[in-house]
Amino acid sequence: MKTKKEELNLFHIVWIGFTFVAGITYTANFATILNQAQGQGVGLHIFWIIALVGFITFMCAWTFGKLVKVHPEANGGGSQYVRTAFGKFWGLLMGLLNYAAIPVIGVALLNTMVKANFDEVSSLTGPLKGWGDMVLDLAAFGLYIIAASVIFLGVRKYKLVSTIIGYVTWGITVLLIIFGIVGGAMNLNAGKNGLNIDRGTLDFSSFSKTFNALFFSFCGLETFITTGKNIKNREKNVPISIMIIMFMTTLFYLVFTVIVMLAVTDQFKGNPNLQLFDALNSDFLKKAGPIIIIVCTMLMRFNSSIQVTLFGGSTLEPMASQKFLPNSFKKENKENVPVTGILVTIAALAITYFMFVFVPDLIQGITGDVSVFNFSTIAGVTAIVLLFVYLLILPTAFYQGYKKNIKVNIFEYFGWVLTFICLIFIFVLYFINLIDPFVKENVDNKLQKVVASSFQMIYLFGVFVIAVLLYFVYHKKQVTKLNDKPEELKALQEYEKVFTIVNKPEQVKKSQKLET
Repeated sequence: MKTKKEELNLFHIVWIGFTFVAGITYTANFATILNQAQGQGVGLHIFWIIALVGFITFMCAWTFGKLVKVHPEANGGGSQYVRTAFGKFWGLLMGLLNYAAIPVIGVALLNTMVKANFDEVSSLTGPLKGWGDMVLDLAAFGLYIIAASVIFLGVRKYKLVSTIIGYVTWGITVLLIIFGIVGGAMNLNAGKNGLNIDRGTLDFSSFSKTFNALFFSFCGLETFITTGKNIKNREKNVPISIMIIMFMTTLFYLVFTVIVMLAVTDQFKGNPNLQLFDALNSDFLKKAGPIIIIVCTMLMRFNSSIQVTLFGGSTLEPMASQKFLPNSFKKENKENVPVTGILVTIAALAITYFMFVFVPDLIQGITGDVSVFNFSTIAGVTAIVLLFVYLLILPTAFYQGYKKNIKVNIFEYFGWVLTFICLIFIFVLYFINLIDPFVKENVDNKLQKVVASSFQMIYLFGVFVIAVLLYFVYHKKQVTKLNDKPEELKALQEYEKVFTIVNKPEQVKKSQKLET
């Protein structure tokens, strides 16, 4: 039984959730989606796109918040809620979709942890010409191994490290905002207005690219909310925390985007945050500022890589407990850390990193040419997998609302329907972009885009195939074997009690009447 000290109050939920979701690293895509110097990108349209993404992710997170209140435990998250509504197979598919995003997200974090900050190293000359990316990527992977090792030091030390990094990075962020405001004011005085630009080119392709780039920056709250069993007074605090966190995150992204656009009036490149000091007259700040930002970026990615690895291990454990995976995947140490799941996640991330980062680096170093496949080959997988996750969780909320298992008002239904329509629209645009390289003749880097589209379709198809094989072949066989293992069968039956609805609206009303 948890004591009050072990439970998270509203302040802790908001602080941990906000620092988990928001951060300055979302600007990493500005070089491709917002190049105002050449009139490219979406221009000022980025502001309403940020607001739209904020609304959609809020409604999706709100769905998780509604569902976590009526389940006995938060273990399993979205896969638990989907299984309770639609059955084992769909719960398994949800779990696999969640896990399928982990290696790609991890590689994305490492790809921007170091390399985005050192463009000059990527273009080394002399004996190391062509090997600059390899040097930076090796450094990033070394930092990841250190980050993943923190988990094995124990939950308390992990929380300590995570908390310290959180305070340091947000302290730096506040300073960065101040310097950005000063730089923007100086630009305005000099007649340079970063907001006085062409509204940009907005078509289905640029909108889809921008939406997907920003979508990833808003995601993560639904993962944090699944720790609802550790939240004090969760029926009241979870909805309040979701509203506060998503409002703060959206506001932060809008305000920081204004600051960046005012402070950086030239073309964005690499890590745009490094350019925030260009307008200042201090040579010291122009040299020291980027160093501070590099440290902040690396610390944020370091912290996020720890959380992603831990989440990966936690995603595998429920599937093993339901006999979808071998029992070894649910092995935990004395502090309930899923050791095997974490080791498997580290291995999956390392393999993905080797295939789509190290191998392209080797090809570039040996031949001097860019490989036809690299991280961009799999970069789009994360967004579409998360879209699938939300497209499964929204019908779950509709179903539970229809069955009167959760209390849903007309505004929530309207918001969810609007969100579902938007996600379907983005889903269609994504697949149109996947098909374009195959049907269009005049496509830049056609071979690279064909390879990327092919791999992403194979990756998604593979997730569904694995779900079918695990459920209809492996799981059925394992359940049959339990007839000769009464203790394991009893343990499975006990575990599956979490796939029920508790605290139904009518039950809450009855208990309130009894109390009065």
